This record gives sequence, C-alpha cells and structure tokens, in this order.
Amino acid sequence: MCNIYTLMQHMNRSILIGILSLAGVLTGEAQEFFSTERRDELFTLGVRAGVNTSNRTVASDCGFDYQYQSWGTGFSAGLVADINIRDYVAIQPGVFFESRSGHSTFTSVVPNLVDRDAYVAQSAHRHTYNLNIPVLASFRFNVTDAIRWQIEAGPYVAFLLKSKLQNKELIASRPELENEVPFKGKPASVDFGLKIGTGLEFMSHYYVGVHYEAGLTRAYKNKDLGNNLIRSYGGHTKAWTFTLGYNF
Repeated sequence: MCNIYTLMQHMNRSILIGILSLAGVLTGEAQEFFSTERRDELFTLGVRAGVNTSNRTVASDCGFDYQYQSWGTGFSAGLVADINIRDYVAIQPGVFFESRSGHSTFTSVVPNLVDRDAYVAQSAHRHTYNLNIPVLASFRFNVTDAIRWQIEAGPYVAFLLKSKLQNKELIASRPELENEVPFKGKPASVDFGLKIGTGLEFMSHYYVGVHYEAGLTRAYKNKDLGNNLIRSYGGHTKAWTFTLGYNF
C-alpha cells in the first residue's frame, strides 16, 4: 500500500512538472508572438502598390424607376510611414493616388401629356482619381521569425482630383426625350470613412495585404435644380484594395 502511495506521489509530481514546463513553453511562445518591446527604429517607411475594386452607390429614393451600379477596377500607389510605439503596435499614416471606375444604368419615366409610359434609359461608365490619406492603428504579431501578421484599422479622407462620367448609351422612347439624361450627378469633392485590413510582412521588408474602405459621407454632390429645389443623390463609396509593398 505504501509503495502504491509513493508511486502516486511520484506520478502527481511528474504531471505537475510537465504542466508547469508546458505552461512555461507556451508563455515564452506567447511573449514572442505578442512582443511589447521597443523597436530599434521609431520611424520606418514603405511603398505600396496594388489594384482595387470599388462601387459608388446612389440613394434608393432618388426617383429612378431602375438603377444599378456595378463594381469596377482601378489601381492604387503610395507611401506609408510607421510610427513604432511598441513592437506590437504602430500608427501608420499614408498617402495614396487612386483610380476607381464602375458602370451604372438608370431608367426614368418622363411625365408628359402624350405618352404616359415615356421613358429614358442611360448607360454610363464612371472614372474618378483621388488622393487618399488614411491614418491607421496597426497591430503586429510574430507568427515566425520571418513572418509578421498585421491587423489595421482607422479613418481615411479622400480628395477628388478628377472625375468623368461617360455616357455609353442613351435610349428614349420618344425622339424629343433624347436630351433628358436621367443622371447628371457629380462625385463629392471630399470622402471620409473607415479603412480596415490585414496583411503579412515577410523577412522584415516584403508586404502583402488586403483592405476594405467604407465611406461615411454622401458620395455625390447635391444638384441645384433652381427655384430653391435641391436634389441629393446621396449614396456611399466602398472599395476593396489588394496591395503589395516593400518596407525600408
């Protein structure tokens, strides 16, 4: 009986030592994965380039009988600066030149005394060029010695540099309605919203990431119709950006 009791004591001691050893290993790995140490460099710079797919919606209550806005493609290129507060967190302002595009279709019934079903249909392609300035909080985790995982989020402001709405096709049920273009909206000069994303950094230099931007302000300018009448197209911007980069 004494031998059995002694054996159980040895087993319990071995299990306890094993648990403490495992906890020590896991704690050491967690510290490496989430490091609170100071970085050697307070400021670092990086370049980014990639492609995007974006949409610019129009409010559903604008009076169109039918409307559709497709996602289009574009490109993005710019610079980012990391202000390294700790190894695991940095503030990352950036500046990007962006192009965005998309296709839209609008149909409106035109009130008249001759034909109650008269309509005009418009098919158009949009292009915009913006200067986009995000300021992100960037959290970094050490997956391995050569790979760091980043999670980023923060506000952005985009300034419109140039826009173009090109009508591809205009169809009217009556010849005299061919000049009745349903949609004449112009993009808002400033867009403000939130940007979130994630990415991987390889060997302290190479970066690949994906981000989503959601505009919080109206996407189009209000249109003055005269006689103290204002038409608001409303809507919002949204975009996915896929980026490659290099950190110096």
